[in-house]
Amino acid sequence: MLLPLILLLGCSDYGFKGKGPAAEATVDLEVSPLLVDLVACGAQAHTVTLSSVGTAAVEITALSLDGTGWTLDPVSLPVTLAAGEALDLTVRGSGGSATLTVESSDPGEPAIAVALQALADGPPSVGITAPTDGLILSSGVVELRGTVGDDVDAADALSLTWASDVDGTLSTDPAAPTGESIVEWGTGRTAGPHTLTLAATDSCGQVATATVEVCQDEGYTVDELDISSWHFEGVATWNAAESWLELTPLANDVVGTAFAIDETVSGDAVDIAFRFFIGGGSGADGISLTMLDSSRMRTFLGGTGCGIGYGGDAACTAGPALPGWSIEVDTHFNEGQDPTDLDHVMFTFDGDVDDPALWAVLPEMEDTGWHLMEVSVAAPRVTVAIDGVLYLDADLAGFTAFPGYVGFTAGTGGLTNQHLVDSLEVTAHTCE
Repeated sequence: MLLPLILLLGCSDYGFKGKGPAAEATVDLEVSPLLVDLVACGAQAHTVTLSSVGTAAVEITALSLDGTGWTLDPVSLPVTLAAGEALDLTVRGSGGSATLTVESSDPGEPAIAVALQALADGPPSVGITAPTDGLILSSGVVELRGTVGDDVDAADALSLTWASDVDGTLSTDPAAPTGESIVEWGTGRTAGPHTLTLAATDSCGQVATATVEVCQDEGYTVDELDISSWHFEGVATWNAAESWLELTPLANDVVGTAFAIDETVSGDAVDIAFRFFIGGGSGADGISLTMLDSSRMRTFLGGTGCGIGYGGDAACTAGPALPGWSIEVDTHFNEGQDPTDLDHVMFTFDGDVDDPALWAVLPEMEDTGWHLMEVSVAAPRVTVAIDGVLYLDADLAGFTAFPGYVGFTAGTGGLTNQHLVDSLEVTAHTCE
């Protein structure tokens, strides 16, 4: 009697292990992302993905785009996405706001909205803070300064170019993180007008520029006079140990001259500054700054005595007189020749030492100290300052434009002095 019972229980166990009723299929559409927010470089593309995440297929029935500045790449509808399948939509924004609405057979969310926002990329901001527009640049090193920024890119990620319309590209170095750009406008630049441009390019290719108009004066700066480019006559020498030009040592009846002959400047438009020393001896004769007319010169060495190495055409010196103009600092009185028995500064044309065009009394110059002379010639105007005091300031007739060699002369007679020159700066007025 036990066997039938066992068979019955076996049948009952078989019925419990059956599949039972089937699970209900789900239709579920997922849209990602629900917000697109970008800075557009032109028509910037972005992907919106539609994914069937349920257990049954979902049908995309409609796509609509409302707003401005956005487009949707065409899609053939309806589209059926099987479970696990996805569809990429491409939206393009160039600036503005819109809403993309996706309609589907998803009963839980038959319409899903995607917010679209695009800010049109703006060009960088660019400014030149130095030099200012219309500035005349000296012959030394000048700093070019600018500032840049951008609505998206970091300042130091922008591509920068400093350029001159005459000398070409000056720098492509990036700006500092603060947005400041500093570039050296060095020596040796082409004389005359320049348009300087600072250009910045952002990651979208947007370009912005700033410009200034400047003018580069011609000239040169010599902190240590380069003897390789100078012509020496008489007793003039270069003191390498002290790095100065010695025109005369402590010796009687000597003359020394030195001229820069590697280039000329116009004799009617030039600024010259230098330091000079007179002293150490018994008191004679003086020193001159001479602009030697290279088109008329026959020699680099002028008259002795009262000629101070540049002068002539006078009873006190046989000459010859050097053509051009000279500015002397005279520390020895030649009676019947000099306009005063005091130390004086004097401007002459063509070495005519007994016919000064302009002169003024100076304080004691034989004080074994260095003095700064600053000369400006902007024909017909001439100004001469020594140690910051203006001694000569007048319009002079007789100026002509000529190619000049800048140089120095000095001399002694029965009395002596050491005459030294240092720290020469010459700037020709190329720019008006």
